[in-house]
Amino acid sequence: MPPSGEITQIVIADDHPVVMLGIRALLKEHSGLQVVGEASNGRELLGVLAGQPCDLLITDFSMPYEDGSGDGLPLLRRLRRDHPRLPIIVLTMLHNPAITRGMLAAGVNGLVAKGAMTKELLLAIGAVLNGRTYICEAMREHVVDWSPPSEPDGVADPAVLSRREVEVVRLYAQGLSVTQIAEQLHRSVKTVSQQKNDAMRKLGITSNTQLFEYARTYGLL
Repeated sequence: MPPSGEITQIVIADDHPVVMLGIRALLKEHSGLQVVGEASNGRELLGVLAGQPCDLLITDFSMPYEDGSGDGLPLLRRLRRDHPRLPIIVLTMLHNPAITRGMLAAGVNGLVAKGAMTKELLLAIGAVLNGRTYICEAMREHVVDWSPPSEPDGVADPAVLSRREVEVVRLYAQGLSVTQIAEQLHRSVKTVSQQKNDAMRKLGITSNTQLFEYARTYGLL
């Protein structure tokens, strides 16, 4: 938490009004925290941050952004590129190790499961404002013995999909074709096709239907 007498200005973003209400209620419990901006989608959030200085961003992961898919990684990378020193705490309902690692690799400072928000959001704020990374209890098992890869396409553990493979699987399960995914991610069709095939091989999946079921079961949709 900020030192006594100082006010931490916070921007919050989520596309669910009830969640926004809960965040506001938690922050109001502390006089040193002040909400100075709100957004309900990625584009709106970028606009708020462009015009409103703040000390901390608390944002949902799965919000509509450029393509309306709710894929939060492109937005997080854009936020980190445009605001390299801004502390970012992400709220999420997803419970997938590859996504957790992808968010950390994108440069977020805190991760809090929405189900633990009441218990852990204020703890995360205190840690992040003091220069530490905070990962909520439910997600810590995802990052045991893990550090961001030096090369984005480095060899992955056969039991775990790489960040780029997760992106491809998520977008494919949302109904995009390999060609459309390649265009969105600025990769070649051959590369995307290979990443999809590598993901299926690692998962022991042999059909597109099984790939969709994996994405749905493990929170990639």
